[in-house]
Amino acid sequence: MNRFLSALATVSSFALATGVSAQVQAGIKVGGNFLIASQSVSPEPKPPLDTPTGLGLQFGGYAKIPFSDMIGLRPELMFSFRRGKTERTGLDVTDQNGQVISTLKASQKEDQRLQYFMLNVPLSITPNENVRFMVGPAIGFLMGGKLNSDVTIDGTFNNQPFTQFTNEEKKGSAATKDFKKAEVMVMAGAGYELDMGLDFELRFFRAIVPTQDISESNFRYKAFSNLIELNLGFTFGN
Repeated sequence: MNRFLSALATVSSFALATGVSAQVQAGIKVGGNFLIASQSVSPEPKPPLDTPTGLGLQFGGYAKIPFSDMIGLRPELMFSFRRGKTERTGLDVTDQNGQVISTLKASQKEDQRLQYFMLNVPLSITPNENVRFMVGPAIGFLMGGKLNSDVTIDGTFNNQPFTQFTNEEKKGSAATKDFKKAEVMVMAGAGYELDMGLDFELRFFRAIVPTQDISESNFRYKAFSNLIELNLGFTFGN
């Protein structure tokens, strides 16, 4: 928290030095997010890949730097914790003639968790004292992550029941090796701030460069993050 306040104080001092006459304010906020990843796969696998989705959370601090009664800047420093869960089920095993030799089905569940340090710099448009609309860039720096993978094989083989379960857990660089270290996004949203300083906010983020990129000789996979955020904040000095 001390780092947040120091960074926000630096931004506020710069704004005042450049002639911003209105009051610069600071605040804190916390909220939840929902991740939906857009995927591009070549060649397209069968069955198709499941879309990574999941609930996460974020918290941090912000500054309000007004340039006029309607236009201002709202720089933010945030910690963002995201989660993407997928599930995929395989097909029956067949021989060269296409005859089913086994009813074994492989089911894979993955739980990918990522932590980002976010720098958001949206432009804020306030048609009145309480309502605002925001649009601007955001940059996320990947700090770490964890990947849990469960594989279940179940069915019959040679007319005999068969079940096998395996679990794999990866942490640190092993879990994030295919993810970009920096994520560039654009964001848009709206907010409502009460006179007492309590703030409500809804935002949408879209990555403009791949968040995850896997390139092999016969396979290419790219994923772009789409993030919906709902935040509750408080502005000091109202």
